[in-house]
Amino acid sequence: MKVTAMGLIENMVSVVIPAYNQPTYLQRALESVLEQTYRPIEVIVADDCSPRSLEPVIEDFASREDEHFKIRYFRQTQNLGVIENFHSGVAQAKGKYMVPLAHDNRFTDRGFFAESIKIMSSHPGCHLCYGNAQHENRHGMALGIPDVVKFRDGWSLLEGKDFIRYYRRGGMGCSHTMVLDHEMALSLRAYDEPFVVNAAISRRLGIAQDDLFSYVFLLSGMGSVGLCEKLVGEIGTPPESYSRSNRKWKDTKGKVKFLIFYNIYRADLKGKYAADVKRAAFKQALEYIDYILLDFRIAQYYNWSPGIILLMGLSLPKNAWSELRYAFKRGVNLLKPKTFKKTKR
Repeated sequence: MKVTAMGLIENMVSVVIPAYNQPTYLQRALESVLEQTYRPIEVIVADDCSPRSLEPVIEDFASREDEHFKIRYFRQTQNLGVIENFHSGVAQAKGKYMVPLAHDNRFTDRGFFAESIKIMSSHPGCHLCYGNAQHENRHGMALGIPDVVKFRDGWSLLEGKDFIRYYRRGGMGCSHTMVLDHEMALSLRAYDEPFVVNAAISRRLGIAQDDLFSYVFLLSGMGSVGLCEKLVGEIGTPPESYSRSNRKWKDTKGKVKFLIFYNIYRADLKGKYAADVKRAAFKQALEYIDYILLDFRIAQYYNWSPGIILLMGLSLPKNAWSELRYAFKRGVNLLKPKTFKKTKR
């Protein structure tokens, strides 16, 4: 067993699953990991003090463990929140490679792990492999990959500056299916403040916990990204999912997105494409400045810096335009129902 300089197992994949309720979805997620052709795999399930323990789901897989496939289960003594719970699982990960997997998602391509690690192993500058996915009960792919990206055997190796230019609001969108170089992410402190809204920041600013997969930005800055056009996963959409049922997330997601992207922009990033990542993050932050209008806690968090004061000033006309646009949509829907799906921020 080879160990890296940071004490991680060289060829192991650690799948970290933060979980809360939804035992049926957790069962599906675990089954999809078990079906991966790659080995060795360790699965870490962090149960965020679900009202009913998820341990029985784990016990169903006990007979299917072997020396190359292990499942470890941890149950929090109190509810920590989505990010703190995820980080408790990350802290247990022993593999050089890591797969963050929400318990309501699953993989549909059995070879995704193996192909991803083959790409990263043969291209030392590649620290992230990113796959396409489909939302549960919906048609179409999660990623709108530009036609200029060319693929061979379902994969394209993109320079980080190109990938991050397309990512999220660059037009490609985002999916939840990825394999990342966990050792590199740790060296970049990619799971830590200021790149996440953890419990402490959540309480301080009155916003939801989240990370928006900020490590995708940071790892893109280090070199290349393996992009898979194939459908490799499914994004679950249960009624009780974090984004659907968490009121704080619904009410504050705009501020969360601004904060994380603006912090990436402000950070002293490493890597050959750090400037490109910072530029992309700043463009993303600008999309959400209308959500920080007159939020003095945000201003205080940034010590009333001239930059944040300027952005808050710019949020005034953007906020007014947003309200006018959505008022128009609501008016149209009164005359012709369901013309617009989204009629409020």
